[in-house]
Amino acid sequence: MNTPNPAIILIENDAVTLELYQRELCKSFTVFAFSELKGILDVMESQDIRAVVIEPEINSRKGWDVIHSIQTAFPGRLIPIIVCSTRDGCNTGSDLEVTKYLTKPVLPKTLREKTLEIIQEKDSLRK
Repeated sequence: MNTPNPAIILIENDAVTLELYQRELCKSFTVFAFSELKGILDVMESQDIRAVVIEPEINSRKGWDVIHSIQTAFPGRLIPIIVCSTRDGCNTGSDLEVTKYLTKPVLPKTLREKTLEIIQEKDSLRK
Protein backbone atom coordinates (compact mmCIF):
# COMPACT_ATOMS: atom_id res chain seq x y z
CA MET A 1 0.00 0.00 0.00
CA ASN A 2 1.42 3.36 -1.02
CA THR A 3 1.13 6.13 1.51
CA PRO A 4 1.07 9.70 0.29
CA ASN A 5 4.19 11.75 0.72
CA PRO A 6 4.17 14.00 3.78
CA ALA A 7 3.12 17.56 2.97
CA ILE A 8 5.50 20.42 3.69
CA ILE A 9 5.56 24.14 3.08
CA LEU A 10 8.57 25.77 1.41
CA ILE A 11 8.91 29.55 1.73
CA GLU A 12 11.73 31.11 -0.30
CA ASN A 13 11.85 34.49 -2.02
CA ASP A 14 14.64 33.70 -4.51
CA ALA A 15 12.99 32.13 -7.58
CA VAL A 16 16.00 30.02 -8.59
CA THR A 17 16.52 28.68 -5.07
CA LEU A 18 12.80 28.01 -4.73
CA GLU A 19 12.80 25.98 -7.94
CA LEU A 20 15.94 24.01 -6.99
CA TYR A 21 14.66 23.18 -3.52
CA GLN A 22 11.14 22.39 -4.70
CA ARG A 23 12.39 20.02 -7.41
CA GLU A 24 14.47 18.05 -4.88
CA LEU A 25 11.95 18.12 -2.04
CA CYS A 26 9.22 16.79 -4.38
CA LYS A 27 11.12 13.49 -4.45
CA SER A 28 10.01 12.81 -0.87
CA PHE A 29 7.26 15.32 -0.10
CA THR A 30 4.15 17.02 -1.37
CA VAL A 31 5.47 20.58 -1.50
CA PHE A 32 3.41 23.74 -1.16
CA ALA A 33 5.85 26.40 -2.35
CA PHE A 34 5.54 30.11 -1.62
CA SER A 35 7.62 33.04 -2.79
CA GLU A 36 5.36 35.46 -0.93
CA LEU A 37 3.79 35.33 2.50
CA LYS A 38 0.12 35.31 1.44
CA GLY A 39 -1.90 32.12 1.78
CA ILE A 40 0.47 30.17 4.01
CA LEU A 41 -1.86 29.92 7.01
CA ASP A 42 -4.75 28.92 4.70
CA VAL A 43 -2.74 25.94 3.46
CA MET A 44 -1.74 25.12 7.04
CA GLU A 45 -5.43 25.08 7.94
CA SER A 46 -6.52 22.83 5.09
CA GLN A 47 -3.56 20.40 4.86
CA ASP A 48 -1.72 18.08 7.23
CA ILE A 49 1.55 19.98 7.00
CA ARG A 50 4.40 18.00 8.54
CA ALA A 51 7.16 20.67 8.35
CA VAL A 52 7.87 24.21 7.22
CA VAL A 53 11.10 25.15 5.47
CA ILE A 54 11.53 28.92 5.48
CA GLU A 55 13.94 31.66 4.54
CA PRO A 56 12.99 34.14 7.29
CA GLU A 57 14.71 37.04 5.53
CA ILE A 58 11.82 37.10 3.01
CA ASN A 59 10.13 40.53 2.68
CA SER A 60 12.56 42.37 4.95
CA ARG A 61 12.69 39.66 7.65
CA LYS A 62 8.92 39.16 7.82
CA GLY A 63 9.47 35.40 7.75
CA TRP A 64 10.08 35.56 11.50
CA ASP A 65 6.53 36.93 11.85
CA VAL A 66 5.24 33.98 9.79
CA ILE A 67 7.02 31.53 12.09
CA HIS A 68 5.40 33.21 15.10
CA SER A 69 1.98 33.18 13.38
CA ILE A 70 2.26 29.45 12.63
CA GLN A 71 3.19 28.65 16.20
CA THR A 72 0.38 30.82 17.55
CA ALA A 73 -2.29 29.55 15.16
CA PHE A 74 -1.41 25.83 15.50
CA PRO A 75 0.05 25.35 18.99
CA GLY A 76 -0.83 21.67 19.34
CA ARG A 77 0.36 20.43 15.95
CA LEU A 78 4.11 20.19 16.68
CA ILE A 79 5.10 21.38 13.21
CA PRO A 80 8.88 21.40 12.77
CA ILE A 81 10.23 24.71 11.52
CA ILE A 82 13.43 24.47 9.47
CA VAL A 83 15.14 27.80 8.88
CA CYS A 84 17.26 27.78 5.75
CA SER A 85 18.82 31.20 5.52
CA THR A 86 21.66 33.21 4.08
CA ARG A 87 22.24 34.61 7.55
CA ASP A 88 23.67 32.62 10.41
CA GLY A 89 20.72 33.41 12.65
CA CYS A 90 20.87 30.81 15.39
CA ASN A 91 20.12 33.50 17.96
CA THR A 92 17.73 35.55 15.81
CA GLY A 93 14.72 33.40 16.52
CA SER A 94 15.81 32.09 19.89
CA ASP A 95 12.45 32.94 21.43
CA LEU A 96 10.72 30.97 18.68
CA GLU A 97 10.75 27.21 18.59
CA VAL A 98 12.82 26.65 15.49
CA THR A 99 13.69 22.98 15.03
CA LYS A 100 16.75 23.35 12.81
CA TYR A 101 18.93 26.15 11.42
CA LEU A 102 20.67 25.62 8.10
CA THR A 103 22.95 28.34 6.74
CA LYS A 104 23.01 28.70 2.97
CA PRO A 105 24.40 27.56 0.69
CA VAL A 106 22.55 24.30 1.42
CA LEU A 107 22.51 21.62 -1.24
CA PRO A 108 18.97 20.64 -2.20
CA LYS A 109 19.70 16.98 -1.41
CA THR A 110 20.97 17.93 2.05
CA LEU A 111 17.81 19.96 2.70
CA ARG A 112 15.64 16.99 1.67
CA GLU A 113 17.60 14.57 3.87
CA LYS A 114 17.50 16.89 6.91
CA THR A 115 13.78 17.51 6.44
CA LEU A 116 13.09 13.76 6.26
CA GLU A 117 15.20 13.19 9.35
CA ILE A 118 13.37 15.87 11.33
CA ILE A 119 9.93 14.58 10.34
CA GLN A 120 10.90 11.04 11.30
CA GLU A 121 12.19 12.27 14.68
CA LYS A 122 8.91 14.12 15.34
CA ASP A 123 6.92 11.05 14.30
CA SER A 124 8.83 8.86 16.75
CA LEU A 125 8.06 11.32 19.56
CA ARG A 126 4.32 11.14 18.78
CA LYS A 127 4.23 7.36 19.23
